[in-house]
Amino acid sequence: MRLGSTHIWVLAGLAGMGGLEGTCWASPLDCGPIQVSAGIVPQGKVVHLERTCRNHGASEVTLSPPVTGCTCLSAQFANKRVAPGGETRLRLALETAPLGDRVEFSVDFTTRSKDTTRQMLVVTADVRPSVIALPQYVDMGDFRRQGTRQVLILDTTGRSFDIEQAVSERSAVDVRWTRVELVRMGSKWELSNTRGAVTGFQITLQAHPGSVRQSLSDEIVLDLNHELQKTLRLRVVGYSPTPP
Repeated sequence: MRLGSTHIWVLAGLAGMGGLEGTCWASPLDCGPIQVSAGIVPQGKVVHLERTCRNHGASEVTLSPPVTGCTCLSAQFANKRVAPGGETRLRLALETAPLGDRVEFSVDFTTRSKDTTRQMLVVTADVRPSVIALPQYVDMGDFRRQGTRQVLILDTTGRSFDIEQAVSERSAVDVRWTRVELVRMGSKWELSNTRGAVTGFQITLQAHPGSVRQSLSDEIVLDLNHELQKTLRLRVVGYSPTPP
């Protein structure tokens, strides 16, 4: 089934039947659009969402406990029975710690009044790491002339963390870091001379002296002492036609 409609799909048949048999009935319970969007969510955050479901029928509706498509998503109705003209709230909680990128999970339940129908919602979220590097891809240009590059490391949720070590996979780049205070100015994060919105780190990258190669390509792995995120990777490239 293609999940593209802006309305709830109502499927005939009892939950647990081997197939979808019988006639398609319009459910008296209206929970709104099929998609419940959490938007962009920092990884590690528990997202709480809520939907109001209204009984537009003439009979009382009995609800089954919702079944979700992931153990990371819980769903619960405030009331198991909804009188004609009444409403209940569907409460959702999405744990994003084990997730990444865009995710979609179904929420299935049945409504029982004159007939039993099966209904479904789809919870979506764009989960992104909470500890980020700005920038994450570093082009050092002519790395023998340009000297160093700085990268800001921060947790967008405000959690405190430490950098335990930095490993240069090809030993082409030297890494050092300093704890800094950061504030958000419009769409950018900048260093602050006073206490900032979050505490992060300024990473200084420098090409390892003595390299005889013209091109530089390395990946820096930062091991983090963080509640949820344990590593962060930086890609570093450069090119220098100047002989050492």
